[in-house]
Amino acid sequence: MAIQETVDERELGAILLKPSNKSSQESHLLAVQNIAEQYFPFPTPDYPHFRTLVNEPETEQKIFTNYGNELEPDVVVLQWPEKLPVMIAEVITPDMIRDDLAANVWAVEARLDGVQFYLYVPAGHASDAKAMLKKHKIKNVKLRSWRNITGLKTIDVSPIR
Repeated sequence: MAIQETVDERELGAILLKPSNKSSQESHLLAVQNIAEQYFPFPTPDYPHFRTLVNEPETEQKIFTNYGNELEPDVVVLQWPEKLPVMIAEVITPDMIRDDLAANVWAVEARLDGVQFYLYVPAGHASDAKAMLKKHKIKNVKLRSWRNITGLKTIDVSPIR
């Protein structure tokens, strides 16, 4: 007697499985560390007066605004020894493309006087991030896409136009 195996196939349509919260956090942490290391490697011989601080997994450097906001960007580059911010970067995951973050974090960071703001979005989510920036009228943002390269301790970053 032959045993017959039944395969039940269901159409999932446009339903995509989301990564677990833990894997999303790990992916974010790895991306922040790799971006800071590869794209903000200060101090350098050309910029000995810059220092890079990373706020993941623990906060190293907060930024305080004139309006009482306390910010913790993922990457902070300070002019040393004055400790003046010159560059900040937020590295986001798909679940971070939200109205509350755009309005309360990115908009504030983009308006910091004399500070270049970088927003790193996961590859494939640039249009969502652009729409969010446009919706909240956020300007002066250097938008980049990122993706971790599996198996290597490296990251691929591309400018978004």
